[in-house]
Amino acid sequence: MMRRQRRREQHVRQTYNDTAARYEQTDEGLLEPETPTERTHKTQQKAIVEATSANAAANAWRKALPKGPYGINVARTGRHAVCYGAGGRVEVLDLHRNVRTAEVRCGEVCRAATFLHDETMVAVAQRKYVYVYDQDGAEVHRMAKHLEPEHLSYLPFHFLLASAGHAGWLKYNDVSTGQFVAEHNTKAGAPRSLAQNPQTAVLCLGHGNGVCSLWSPAQSKPLARLLCHRGAVDAVACAFDGTYLATGGMDGFVKVWDCRTWRAVKELRLSGRAPVSLAFSQTGRIAVTCAKSVEIYESAKKLKAFQPYLSHKLDGSHATNSVFRPFEDVLLVGHALGVDSILVPGAGEASYDAIDGDDPYRSKKGRKTAVVRGLLDKLPIETITLQGAGFVGTVERDAAAADKERRALEEDANAALSKRIKEKKKTRGRSKLKAKLKKRMKNVVSKETQLLKEKLAARKKKQADSVAVQEAAPTTALDRLFARSSRR
Repeated sequence: MMRRQRRREQHVRQTYNDTAARYEQTDEGLLEPETPTERTHKTQQKAIVEATSANAAANAWRKALPKGPYGINVARTGRHAVCYGAGGRVEVLDLHRNVRTAEVRCGEVCRAATFLHDETMVAVAQRKYVYVYDQDGAEVHRMAKHLEPEHLSYLPFHFLLASAGHAGWLKYNDVSTGQFVAEHNTKAGAPRSLAQNPQTAVLCLGHGNGVCSLWSPAQSKPLARLLCHRGAVDAVACAFDGTYLATGGMDGFVKVWDCRTWRAVKELRLSGRAPVSLAFSQTGRIAVTCAKSVEIYESAKKLKAFQPYLSHKLDGSHATNSVFRPFEDVLLVGHALGVDSILVPGAGEASYDAIDGDDPYRSKKGRKTAVVRGLLDKLPIETITLQGAGFVGTVERDAAAADKERRALEEDANAALSKRIKEKKKTRGRSKLKAKLKKRMKNVVSKETQLLKEKLAARKKKQADSVAVQEAAPTTALDRLFARSSRR
């Protein structure tokens, strides 16, 4: 029996390895030119639809909607999408059945929308507050502390809803408990764009001064600041593996930054255009959306001017944003006349992880199970750092040594700073710089100041002890003579 079971396990393992090797060779699914002079970006959507299967061709459509422009966002499973318009119309779409599951007429402008823990709850950033609607389109909650929101982002592993308002405040709300977690003042005015790093849950904000700042709810100051462009940062996107950060500015440049070194690894200049939206696919494709066209590049390292992987023109419309559907070779584009769904071969991941709750074919029971499992595995806000997954689960072996090393680094930095400040010598006996430095260092406790204070305290204590000993000793009439002799 043991030998038979061992053979069966070996056969299953060999079959799995052969299947994985076969799919590894064909997992790209990219368009390949037949001749050296052929360019894939000249391929029209009509030709791609005719060459694909009926199931894949059903994902190519255009939905015309009145009172635009419209933005688009998708759920983690890739099955549901929410489109929101400036006219106050919000629709939730089931992309597998191509039907509308919910509709809300807000009566005021809708600037952003995102799904919460599943497709049954959607948050909409309206004119003054953030509203939450259920699967029937009924209003469930109003978040009055999120004033004048312009961008929304949901952190699925922390159950946090983040909003960036017109006044420049970034606010976090826990949707599992309903508590208001944190609010940070960016001090850079109204944010122009917002993106989330899927690996670290760090939010990237693009500002009007060309700076991209990275935020965590656990800290009131940004984790990092990047001077990306000479103009406003109108588009920000993060890769699914958390390695690259793409920014697009009004100066017409698209830059790709390495999140490990924070250096620009690629730069693309758009002639006479400025990107309005950027999006990464699960396989690394990057979509650059401009006013009247969308260009898809093969990877972040292959950004070359006039050499995109695919391109799509919007017929007389103005684009708002674009987003890739997870687990599908589809790109959704929101524009002034509605929503477009175009085919992008090789954009989606071929397999999904049902344990993480990303199963697009899950049932109602599976959806509830995923929510309960997510609540049990909920991460605290202290885990949102630049280290990401490498920080979660680690144990600090020697806390005292780490604290000592940190203090040594701070002392070295202060010593290096003090060496840079040089006092100007003046012949009049007075120094304005000396007075300023003395006033600045009045409340600063440095290493030398601490040692000097300890030395003075020890000297005073020694003198006080000697005086106490002399006072406690018995006195006689001859003590005055001994005191005079000691003075001589």
